[in-house]
Amino acid sequence: MLRGRRLFAPAAAAAGWVAALAVVALRACRRRRDALELRRLLAAVKAKHGATFLVVTNARGDAFAAKALASYVKKKCGATSSDVVANARALAAFLDVPAAEPERVLKHALVRGAISPALLEERFPRVKAVYVQQPLDYGRNSRYGDKWKISCYLVVLEKWKPKIVPHAPMVDAMGDVMHACCRAFEAWYVRRFGLVACDATVMNCFLTRYRPRPDEDQLEKHIDGANVDGSVVLALPTDAPFAGGALKVWDGKPTAEYEYAMRPGDCLFLDTKVWHQGCPIASGERYALVLFLRLAKTYH
Repeated sequence: MLRGRRLFAPAAAAAGWVAALAVVALRACRRRRDALELRRLLAAVKAKHGATFLVVTNARGDAFAAKALASYVKKKCGATSSDVVANARALAAFLDVPAAEPERVLKHALVRGAISPALLEERFPRVKAVYVQQPLDYGRNSRYGDKWKISCYLVVLEKWKPKIVPHAPMVDAMGDVMHACCRAFEAWYVRRFGLVACDATVMNCFLTRYRPRPDEDQLEKHIDGANVDGSVVLALPTDAPFAGGALKVWDGKPTAEYEYAMRPGDCLFLDTKVWHQGCPIASGERYALVLFLRLAKTYH
């Protein structure tokens, strides 16, 4: 019995040594694997974002600085680990996520159904019946000069020549819609620019009919005038469906082009000096109500 115990002791010791050596070997293998992964992650971070690489590495730039890496990962990812490899992985994953594009600060908006489409459909036969062309001379500084002849006016600037009188039947037909557009614009403008209040006064309001004829099919790229504080374009119904006629707007920094296919009741709101265009129609008839506004703004 004693002899058996003597034989067992060396065997047990040998097994213990083997187990210990296995653990050491496993740890060494893990350290080599981690070292290889850290070198790979270090190169990846350097390639993706040089400024971040400088923040999270040591002075020589040949290894991650554990504290700096943990602090940066906590700041950017909201959580950190006591393990350098885990933090390096988290950082590499974070840098792989494309940065969100900065929100464009736009000076226009398309509001779908801002004015009741049902109301406009009910009103359209009357609008069509009272519509008349009132030729207007926009002056030598306008590309249209005295060629603009496709609008019927509800409100007219007094200084315009030749003198145009608002067409009373159109005022009766669409005056309430014009005022509804003003109120909708005021609400948008207050939200968009963070004002306390905004009071819009109509400088000029007209209803335009576009047809596929020379000088009647489009409104070329333009702004609505240096003295116009804001504008509204309201899409109206038609009984002659048209092809083309999209509205384009150039807005934002850097400037981008936006194109809208508007439906009856949709309003395009424009801040001052925003370039826009009514594209040509190829067939049918397109109607729109346009307002030029002067704004009294309350900031505080």
